[in-house]
Amino acid sequence: MSEVIVFKGAVSYPITLDPTVWIFDDRKIDLSTYVGDADGSDDGKATYLKGTGSQWDKELQEGATPPSEKPTSLVEARKALEGDYGMRLDPFITNAQPHPEATHVRLHRHDEEPIVLPIETARRAILQFASGGKPIREHGPVHFYLPEALLAKEEPVKGIYAIEFFAAN
Repeated sequence: MSEVIVFKGAVSYPITLDPTVWIFDDRKIDLSTYVGDADGSDDGKATYLKGTGSQWDKELQEGATPPSEKPTSLVEARKALEGDYGMRLDPFITNAQPHPEATHVRLHRHDEEPIVLPIETARRAILQFASGGKPIREHGPVHFYLPEALLAKEEPVKGIYAIEFFAAN
């Protein structure tokens, strides 16, 4: 099994994702407390921009604190080593910059048929990368959930090793 996921096809930037390092990413989602998205994507972007603007102002006035100096309690550190975590797929799709004609993605899986989804549906996905604080090795490196499937505790799509972008006829 592969430990990385390759973005290929109709993209400006083919990228390779290594989910084993996402445990250190501040964007990770604790799946044990996930209750869905309360606001729409436009509201989320506005909140993000407002937050980054106020952080910028704060750093100009007080100076920046590097992420490595961010205080972490022992409880938070232990929780990171024991929890189930996921990451949204949307930022990675945005960074790959699908070509304008690309409308769908094909999730290539080990020993199973690929799954085809519209790009907009794939953008909503959450990739679970850790179970019990450990990287997903069996049927991994990620488990693919749409938010409603995660909330309904349905089985994820497993064994993804590549995401191919293409134009559907």
